Amino acid sequence: MKFRNGLALFMQNPFFKVMSDIIFSLSNSKVKELIKLRESARRRREQNHFVIEGYPDLKCIFEAGRKVEEIFFCWDLIRKAKLENEFEEFEKTGVLFTELSKEAFTKASYRKNSDGFISVAHSWPLLLENSIGEKTQICIVLDEIEKPGNLGAIIRTAEAFGVKSILLSDAVIDCFNPNVIRSSRGLMSGVNIGMGSKEEIHDFLQNKKFMLVGTSGGAQNSYWEQEITSRTAFVFGSEKHGLGKFWLDQLNCTVNIPMKGNADSLNLHASVACILAESNRRERN
Repeated sequence: MKFRNGLALFMQNPFFKVMSDIIFSLSNSKVKELIKLRESARRRREQNHFVIEGYPDLKCIFEAGRKVEEIFFCWDLIRKAKLENEFEEFEKTGVLFTELSKEAFTKASYRKNSDGFISVAHSWPLLLENSIGEKTQICIVLDEIEKPGNLGAIIRTAEAFGVKSILLSDAVIDCFNPNVIRSSRGLMSGVNIGMGSKEEIHDFLQNKKFMLVGTSGGAQNSYWEQEITSRTAFVFGSEKHGLGKFWLDQLNCTVNIPMKGNADSLNLHASVACILAESNRRERN
C-alpha cells in the first residue's frame, strides 16, 4: 500500500511526464541544434529561431508575448537555483519541455553559471513601420553598431528610461545574437527595434516629424542647455568612428555631454545612458 501511494504521488508530480525522456547524449540532434543557433547568425536566419538562456530572460520573452518553441531544462541546476516554482509557472504555458542531463545542458549552454533554463523562440521581423507608435516622443538611432553586448546594454538602459523605439541604421549586427539577449536581460523582446539603411531611417523619421539630435564633443551647446520641444530622435555614431558625414549633414542640432575629466569621449553605451537620463529628468520635471 505504501508503495502504491508513493507511486501515485510520484506520477502526480508535474515533472513526471518528462523524466523518462532525458537527453544524455552530447551528440543528440537537439543539443547540436542549440549549439548551431547559439553560434551561427546564418542558422538563426534560416530557421527564424534564436536561443534564450536563464529564467529572467525567458520570463521577459513570455511577458512580451513572443512565441517560445521549446524549453530545455536541467533539473539539477533548477533545483540549485531554487526555481522549482518558476518551472511550474512555465509549464502552464503549454510549451514543449525537454530535459537535458547536466552534461548535455552544459554543452548547449553559453553561460558559466546557468540556472537550468535554455529555450528556443521564434524571431520576428525588425521593421521600421513597427518601431514607432503615434505616441512615441523619444527614439534612438544607432548607426553602424557592431558589438552585440553594447546593443544589449543600450536596449536595457533605454527600456529602463521608458524609451521603447530603437532604430539601427546600416547595422552590422544580428539582433538575435545570444549576447544581445543576455546583455539586455531579455528586454529586447519588449522594445520596438527597426532596421534600415541611413537613407531609409532618415526619410522615415522625417515623415514622422522627428527632430534629429546628434552628440558631438565639438558641439557648442551641452544637452543640459539645448531646448527640445518636439518629437526627438537621438542619433549616435558607431563605436569606432562616431557620427559620419551622412548623419552630420542631416541633424537639426548637435549637443555635447559635459565632462570634467581628461577623457575626450565616452563609450557608446555611456553616451546613450547620459542623454536618456537627462531626458527622463526633464520629463519628470
